[in-house]
Amino acid sequence: MKNELFDIAFENTAGGMFLANSSGRVFFLPGVSSRALQGPDLSPRTSALLERSDFFSNRLNLDGVGARLRGRYFADYAGPYIHIVTLTNRCSLNCSYCSASANSAPGRDMTRATADKLLAFVFSIRGGGLTLEFQGGEPLLNFGVLKYIVEKAKRLNRGARKRLHFSVVTNLQNMDQGKLDFLESNGVAVCASFDAVRRVHDANRVSSAGSNYDRVAGWLREIGRRRARGSSMEAPNAICTVTRALLPYPEETVESYVKNGLYRIQLGPLDPLGRASGNSGLGYTPEEYFAFYRRALERMGELTLREGRAVYEKGAFNILKMTETAERNPHRNLEVLIRLAYDHNGDIYPSDEARMLACSGDDFFRLGNVRRDTFSGVLEKPLARALIASCFGELSQPYCARCPYAYYCRISPVYNYIFQGSFWGDLPSSDRCRFFKWMFGLVLRLKTDRRWSRIFRVWLREGVD
Repeated sequence: MKNELFDIAFENTAGGMFLANSSGRVFFLPGVSSRALQGPDLSPRTSALLERSDFFSNRLNLDGVGARLRGRYFADYAGPYIHIVTLTNRCSLNCSYCSASANSAPGRDMTRATADKLLAFVFSIRGGGLTLEFQGGEPLLNFGVLKYIVEKAKRLNRGARKRLHFSVVTNLQNMDQGKLDFLESNGVAVCASFDAVRRVHDANRVSSAGSNYDRVAGWLREIGRRRARGSSMEAPNAICTVTRALLPYPEETVESYVKNGLYRIQLGPLDPLGRASGNSGLGYTPEEYFAFYRRALERMGELTLREGRAVYEKGAFNILKMTETAERNPHRNLEVLIRLAYDHNGDIYPSDEARMLACSGDDFFRLGNVRRDTFSGVLEKPLARALIASCFGELSQPYCARCPYAYYCRISPVYNYIFQGSFWGDLPSSDRCRFFKWMFGLVLRLKTDRRWSRIFRVWLREGVD
């Protein structure tokens, strides 16, 4: 029977071709162009690879394709399970790039009454999983309500029996032993803001009480000591916001993370929201970020081989894992489908970025309030339906329908709205789209390199997304 290509998307580059299908298989084929797909010019090795990866219509694993398509289009959808809770808009730092425009003004804390409505709202969603992620501002400034939500959620879950998980994203400025004891004993994971290089971190994350870098590093090491003594506390995560001042220090950034017990590194490009939108000294071109990232990734690879353990970047790891298994990351930030965000007053948003936009005075993406709305009522709103449609770019965007990365990528209506003045945006000219295409291209190319294949095997064996 003749092999015929089935349902493909591709992109030609100078060094080869990226080829993908709706089964979630995606490859970089060095030295191959789309012309080779029109005739018998594929090598036996490449042809065999495509045959076993659902690229030929007469070789499809129909059960596997069906299962992945059902997952892709949420056939068993039961509602979002990631809920980002803003406990306060207050903050003890004055960060130059604060996306939330947080400050020390009083009266912007979540109350217990609002927390009760929030818990009723999220527990009404019938899904089997529930993650509550506490953010701010600085959530530790409203630690009493954090404790209240954790303890009440556990009581409610005795009947609901959901897979319950908690995390807190904090600058650690207001951490103390008592707070950490509570987080440890209740299984609350810690994610810190950590810009790695002391002089850069302290210049960006301004504290009136001495070096915030020292506080962050100290508490990260304390969590490491507790884990070494047998604590079941999760390994801490940390987010590095890359600003112009950090660009000369990619290797130092990686080494600082490892020195402080962090082997999963998250290098976040600067989001020009809030204060960062008016600070031209923080930004850079995409090419400058790419150069920084590539050097940092190379250092992670060197340390992985030298230390015999995974030192990896979270974004690259997720791309690696998804393209290796053809399974999408279950924690993908799909608005309404997987996540919702809540301001301190109970206002509901599709994402924390949308909530931050509202902090700047534009509440276009506000979906309701937990005091008045039900989840089913939120789903009936035209905005919510448009947001759900945006989760399937191949159905709503011609540019995505042709893109080999569409299976794993996502459209960001909030980004489009802010930077392109449109919910749907213009993806061919989008810097965000360009960034993710570069990331996918980098990882897929490295997968064809023998040395990086060794590094990636260690990442896949030990890495956590």
